[in-house]
Amino acid sequence: MCQDQIILTQTPVESEFAAALDGTRAERFIAALPGARAAILARLRRAFAIEPLPQVSVDPAGYSHPVDLLTALRWPRSESLITEVACSVAGLALSRTASPLTTPFAQRSLEEHEQSVVDGHPLHPCCRNRTGFTAADHLAYGPEHRPVVPLRLHPAARHVVFGDWPDELRDGERILLPVHPWQADRLGVTTAGTLDASPLMALRTLSAGAWHVKTTLSAQITSAVRDISGGSIATATTVSDFLDGAVEGIELQHNRASAAVLTDGEPDRRLGVILRDRPVPHEGETLLPLAALRGAPITDPIGWLAEFAELTVPPLMTLLARGVALEAHEQNLLVGLVGGRPSRVIYRDLADIRVSPRAGLPERLHANPEALRAKTFATFFATALTGLVDALDAPAADLWDVVARTVPDTPDRHALLHDPLPAKPLTLMRLDPETTKWAYLPNPFRP
Repeated sequence: MCQDQIILTQTPVESEFAAALDGTRAERFIAALPGARAAILARLRRAFAIEPLPQVSVDPAGYSHPVDLLTALRWPRSESLITEVACSVAGLALSRTASPLTTPFAQRSLEEHEQSVVDGHPLHPCCRNRTGFTAADHLAYGPEHRPVVPLRLHPAARHVVFGDWPDELRDGERILLPVHPWQADRLGVTTAGTLDASPLMALRTLSAGAWHVKTTLSAQITSAVRDISGGSIATATTVSDFLDGAVEGIELQHNRASAAVLTDGEPDRRLGVILRDRPVPHEGETLLPLAALRGAPITDPIGWLAEFAELTVPPLMTLLARGVALEAHEQNLLVGLVGGRPSRVIYRDLADIRVSPRAGLPERLHANPEALRAKTFATFFATALTGLVDALDAPAADLWDVVARTVPDTPDRHALLHDPLPAKPLTLMRLDPETTKWAYLPNPFRP
């Protein structure tokens, strides 16, 4: 790395990434750093405006790097956040060095659409944080770089299985547990072959043949360490079966099976897997996550949004009235387009739903009515729909008006149309992971 590049990097992780990249990639990385810093600063400014954070004692406009801004604030317990933001800036800049997709939008596979989302979470200051990842790890495993990831097949003699584990992943009495190579290298697990896979938006969930494989990664990815708890392994198919009987109007990506290595008689949260059936596009349909819709050729935004809202708002509000809240943000919603128009919606990743207390479902999913409402409103209306409205080329008031027309007459209708919208306090949650507070947005339905 030349002296000019050393001067242009401002944190140790930026310098490490620049030094590890080849000449052309390093130049693109250095060129992308100012934009990445500005993007993270914009996310922090949004947080300052809406989240119940400690006092902002300095002028954010005086800082060009988010690490310098957070350091100057001297917030208690901010060391981890500062580290994560530094990694996020470097990861975002590296993401922006990826070559753009050349496949026309309507002809892209689901995997290509997943991998077209370069910037990660549109609101989180840790949007491209992968603490512990080197630059080489980002390139080898990050979906935006479109790698083929060879999942390691670990022959597990001592294991637990729930649901319909496929015969293709068995070896006699043992199962062949897919393990992410990053995880396998750190745990030193034995392997008996590999399974080629394409990483999806969530990075630790990969597409392999007929399955989507949710693997464990003991690394801080955006907002959490991506292990899978024993409780999640044990109840993955139970939750899936419950939702199958509860959700109407939205399709589900089912949890087919789950498994984990047993360590001291318990499911090892570092070596678990959830298998989901891979969604199959219908004839003439383009299937993509809602987050990948930006840049789609939508010529009738108001009509398009009206059709999308008809597919999503009534089912989500009806489900909420029945005591079930989905984590329906842009990553968890797949939309099927036929002729460019929304034809169906699929909900995936069932681990973070919340339900009113009921027998047969784990207590960790139980929530009171206020928490259920906040989850639905925060993930779908304050995140997914707000992002969609911002991306569509039409007046926001007109777009929210067409959404309002689809809201059914349920007990939560008045709150949705009149009260401030709860939103996840993404920055506060990294300062205080145990917080129960919410951020709030002005109600977009009110004139």
